[in-house]
Amino acid sequence: MSKDICTCAPLRRLTRRITLIYDHHLQDSELSITQYSLLSRIGREGPIANITLAQEMGMDRSTLSRALKPLMTAGWVQTVDLPEEELLDKRSFALQLSRPGRAKLEQARPRWRRAQDEIDRRLGPRLAHQFNDLIEDAYARLQDD
Repeated sequence: MSKDICTCAPLRRLTRRITLIYDHHLQDSELSITQYSLLSRIGREGPIANITLAQEMGMDRSTLSRALKPLMTAGWVQTVDLPEEELLDKRSFALQLSRPGRAKLEQARPRWRRAQDEIDRRLGPRLAHQFNDLIEDAYARLQDD
């Protein structure tokens, strides 16, 4: 590959386009795709340690904290204590969805599904599958050891 080709610019352009599709469909739920993703992950795995969640989402702690703040202010995400053996450091705590948070996630899920269906339809089933495999492979290869 040429030294003059930048991987970042076209990838960021693509992620902005995909984000617009998700955000358009989620607009009525008053959630961004980032917020929906956090609610979904916490709902699936909660209670989950904040540090673990940040790692799984590919975020640093400060970015995660900023993204969680409106969800916590709305009362959709709450903190809970971790068992002592699971404490990773003195700043670790667990997150879980509140009852209103679960309701918000369920209300938004069909909108997310419509966005995902639109992306899959526009990419086509073969490219959508290949694309997801390629993303997972590239992400794994670029992880710090």
